[in-house]
Amino acid sequence: MDEKDALVISRRVAKNVQKALISIPLEKRGEILGFGKSGVTKFVDKVAEDKALEILLKENLRILSEECGYVGEGDVFVALDPLDGTFNAVRGIPFYSISLCFSDSEKFEDTFFAYVFNLVNGDEYHAGDKAFKNDKEIKVKLEEDLSKMDAIVYYPTKKLPFKRIRIYGSAALETCFIAGGVFDCFIDLRSMLRIFDVSAGIYIAEKAGAIAVDEKGQSLASKRFEISERVNVVLSNKSVCKKLLELIL
Repeated sequence: MDEKDALVISRRVAKNVQKALISIPLEKRGEILGFGKSGVTKFVDKVAEDKALEILLKENLRILSEECGYVGEGDVFVALDPLDGTFNAVRGIPFYSISLCFSDSEKFEDTFFAYVFNLVNGDEYHAGDKAFKNDKEIKVKLEEDLSKMDAIVYYPTKKLPFKRIRIYGSAALETCFIAGGVFDCFIDLRSMLRIFDVSAGIYIAEKAGAIAVDEKGQSLASKRFEISERVNVVLSNKSVCKKLLELIL
């Protein structure tokens, strides 16, 4: 499988999930069905995962998904978040997504393609060798002055020097905002992000010129596609990353 194959599959998955979610009444989305591999499973989570796997399980893929864990067999690994932004989807807030990260192994460093799709407005981000939004190449902003930077930070514990700080509730899309130059940096040091939440968005951002590290400045390359894998993330252009680490530590 190459990136062209992965893009075709990802688009089929995204459209299948989007079509299903549109038909679910808002009052039914938040119904609790039980507990999945990552915690509470709501109706909208289950529908999204089922519709994603409906497509993916027809391929030779080993898939790590939020609710069911590992399923399928194949030499290509896919970290799938069928619905990133469940709270938003349940409350009718129009900002949630699906993300898929394709790798030649269980390690993030062997990723060769990533895809994030805004399930509300249809914006599409993907990357193989280069990063794209709606088929137009994107690049990170190169701002180095912290006072001029627009930041996404979960959650500020002290006053920060950024021009503005926002939080939207879908890390996959928010990391793609860094890739596309909408925001300058993304910071989440809560040890709560799971690898499938952000692996696709981070890969896309890296291919757009960003760098992603943990709170110690270490690369995320060795992170594994496992349910238990948690990540802390500082994502920005390469020239300002050191300043951000000094700021938050």
